[in-house]
Formats: sequence, structure tokens, C-alpha cells
Amino acid sequence: MTAREIWIVAETRKGSLTKVTRQLLGAARSLATQKELSVVAVLVAGDQAQADELAQLAANVIWLNQAELSPYEATRQVDALGQLIEKRGRPFAVLAGSSSAANEFMPRLAARYQSGYASNCVDLRWEGEELAVRRPVYGGRVYEELAFCQTPAWATFRPGAFDLKKKLASPGQLEQVTIDLPESNRPLVGELKIGAIQDIELSEATRVVAGGRGLGEPQNFELVEQLAQVLQAAIGASRAIVDAGWRPHTEQVGKSGKTISPELYIACGISGAVHHTLGMNTSKVVVAINSDPEATIFKHADYGIVGDAIEILPALTEALKS
Repeated sequence: MTAREIWIVAETRKGSLTKVTRQLLGAARSLATQKELSVVAVLVAGDQAQADELAQLAANVIWLNQAELSPYEATRQVDALGQLIEKRGRPFAVLAGSSSAANEFMPRLAARYQSGYASNCVDLRWEGEELAVRRPVYGGRVYEELAFCQTPAWATFRPGAFDLKKKLASPGQLEQVTIDLPESNRPLVGELKIGAIQDIELSEATRVVAGGRGLGEPQNFELVEQLAQVLQAAIGASRAIVDAGWRPHTEQVGKSGKTISPELYIACGISGAVHHTLGMNTSKVVVAINSDPEATIFKHADYGIVGDAIEILPALTEALKS
């Protein structure tokens, strides 16, 4: 049985809903009204404040409020959402932000229910009676459009793909659901270590300043940090300098790092390899600084500065300060 519902699997960061979750809830509300569907926000683990925040954005909230579901683990997440589907029936679609977690558990669920899955999407619409998505492929050189012919449709979306919508006039209905977790799916956590987290989350930032090999030496990355501070931007890095140990993997932009869609992206000393541009090619405005006029990054840039980033960054920072 298919329930006439669109589910948004909520994700949180630092105790609050992620921006992409709130964006997806708004997009789902617009879609649902066109086909008389219901929007259901699904919170796995989480707390009361997060559940209440979801109720301001969705008419229906399902809260799997069980301590065993935290911290996140893919097998438990798949079992939890699978049991929820068996209880309520197959939703029309299940959507989530394009995070490392969602890109892990969403395709597993799609395989379980033998239905379609698309990742890193940037648009969502109706194609007749079918749900259709748009996403970049081949390093962002082209876009493909897919329509789902089976339910549920499973898709993850880049942050920034949709605008934020206003809160509902009145809070939605909150329902707490309990599921059975097999003992085999309850891994023992000996120690949980959380690395350094930026004040501004990279995947949700409206401005990002990123550095690459063109900076020459690790200490020169301070120039990127100084510019980011002035712009109140998040810090990004290319795979090359992450592999070299200059920066943590949490800052890596690209296919094997984070996919971002900021309003402003400044690439400093980044050549523009395909695995990097795949992660930032939906940025609204791209500024590239590189000493090589033939660097691939200029093909993706709205504005380009040919020159040494080590000389240009201090001047740009000072100009913005004044």
C-alpha cells in the first residue's frame, strides 16, 4: 500500500535542524499541495526542541524517540525507517539532504524496496503524475533529469537547492513512534570522538573561501582563514591539500568531500579538477584566483583573477575590511 505522503528525513547539527532540512520541507510543501499529498517530517532520535521545530514546518511529524537510535549508525537507520514504512505504508517519496549519512542509508533503503534513487539533486518537480529531479553529472558538465516510475522515490538534495519557506500558521501534529531494534543492530560504542567543527557549517554556508595547492605551503592557508573571517564565510579545501595533511577532511569540497551550493565561492590556488568542481559547481557566484590563466577553475568562474593568491589574498582582505 502506498501512502499519499512525502517524507523528509530530518538531520540536525549542534542541536538544531540543518538548513537543507528546512529547505526541503518548504519544497515538499509546495509539491504536496499540487497533488493533494501530505508532508511528513521524520526525526530519528533527536530531542523535544527539534521535534517542536519540525512541527513549525510540517503538518505531520513522526518522532522515533529512542535512545538506541543515537548516535547515527547506518544499519539501525535503515531498520528504523524500514519498520516505519511497514507500519504506515510506502510513502510517495522519501527526501533528505545530501549528507554523508543520507548518501549512505538512502540507497540501501531504495535497494530494499526496489525503487529508484538519485543523489545530489538540485531541483524537484512534477512530470505529469511522476516526481522528477535534476542533478549534475560528469563533473557538472551536463545535467540529467530523472522521473521516478515506482514508489517510494528516494532522493538526496544539495544544500541551497531551494529557498526557505515561512513557518506554518499553526504547529503540525507530533506523533511519537516506537520500533523494535534487533540486538544485532545495536553496536556497542566504546568511545565517541568529535573533531573540530567550524562555527559556520561548510555544507550550509552562504559564503565559502577555499584554498588549494597554489598556496604553496601550509602556513599560507592563514590567508584563506583571514579572508573567510572578514566575509563571515566557511572554510573549504581541495582534496590535494587535505590528502597532504594541511586541512581536515571535514573541510574538503568535492566528490569525495562535501557538496556545497553557497551564494559566493572563492577558490584560491585551486586548479579545478573534476572531483573538486563536482562539489561546488552549483554555487551562485564563483570567484577564482590562480596564477595559471589556463587553469580549469576559470571555466567555472563568474569572476577570475590571474595572479599569485599569496599576494592577492592580503590585498583583498584589507580592501574588504575598509
